[in-house]
Amino acid sequence: MNRTFLLLFAAAFAMAELPAQPSRTLFASDSSLIIVPFRDRSGFSGRWNIALDIPRFLTAYVKERFRAGVIGPQSVAAFAAQNGIDSARMHDGFFLRAAAEEFRTRYILDATVEEFSVSRFMVSEVQLAGYEAFSATVKLTYTIYDAARFGVTGAAPVVYEGEAEGTVKDRGLGLTLFGKRTDRMTQFFSLDELAFGSEQFNRTILGEAMFQCADELSKRLERAVPELVSRTVVLSGAVVIDTAGADSSSIILKRRFVTGEVVIVDGDEVFLNVGTLDKVGPGDVLTVYIPGKELRDPATGELLGTGDEKVGEVQIVQVRAERLSLAAILAGKGKIAPKQKVRKVIVR
Repeated sequence: MNRTFLLLFAAAFAMAELPAQPSRTLFASDSSLIIVPFRDRSGFSGRWNIALDIPRFLTAYVKERFRAGVIGPQSVAAFAAQNGIDSARMHDGFFLRAAAEEFRTRYILDATVEEFSVSRFMVSEVQLAGYEAFSATVKLTYTIYDAARFGVTGAAPVVYEGEAEGTVKDRGLGLTLFGKRTDRMTQFFSLDELAFGSEQFNRTILGEAMFQCADELSKRLERAVPELVSRTVVLSGAVVIDTAGADSSSIILKRRFVTGEVVIVDGDEVFLNVGTLDKVGPGDVLTVYIPGKELRDPATGELLGTGDEKVGEVQIVQVRAERLSLAAILAGKGKIAPKQKVRKVIVR
């Protein structure tokens, strides 16, 4: 047990104050973010430990999306256990700061699982036939902390607080005959037998809801933690996140870029030349950009290329063909024009 940590912990609670502000040079590791185990208020009673499994999934997702170092919840839980800190106290400001110093990582993501559910709706005539549909929801409330601000007078450590949600509804109603169990019904009743984050899990309606939630959260992280955004563009590949501390499986996610152009602008909507071949879907948000400033080698003055200037964002409403989607303008109305480029990083 780390004696120094325990002495500091006791002193902090006895004096009801935090120690002096740590130097920012403490946060010098290659990791950009710590994701701690979450609180669980969802009422979920299945086999998964979602207080650990959801942040495990997000660790894999953020690491792959941004190609950034992320300290996962297993490491944080192990650090807490070594110092006699139970799960309830892992969300205290003092512990979060101590974890940041231990892992030399400045930014911290803490969250509460508010909802984690999958439901089945069925209308039928007994012993004859019926129609079934499914829906899944993952909802988090989260806080992003800057550990360099803990204990600083007039500097709040909270960078951002918000919600992230993924909701997927299976609108294609499936026909059931004479009470026979369909493949989807079988999957529904055996869902939590799948390893959380496995390829099989990720193909389910609950897996899709997890990806939606992770995408929404990542867009906020990108703004709140600029260090996450990598300058290195990697077009393909996969990363395996070691989860031996949680179970015997690994979460394997792949990262790819979707690129295209604005075809037509019609008021608040645009048509894009991306579609089913690009594996985009309703709800996906793409960045619209134009060529920006010239980039030159500072040593030689040689022209290296041009940067990108963000114009706005659009959200896909409907995928209409292999290379055609309708999207709503979220930001940049009046600036978005035909032939401007669009792109999105998709992790699956």
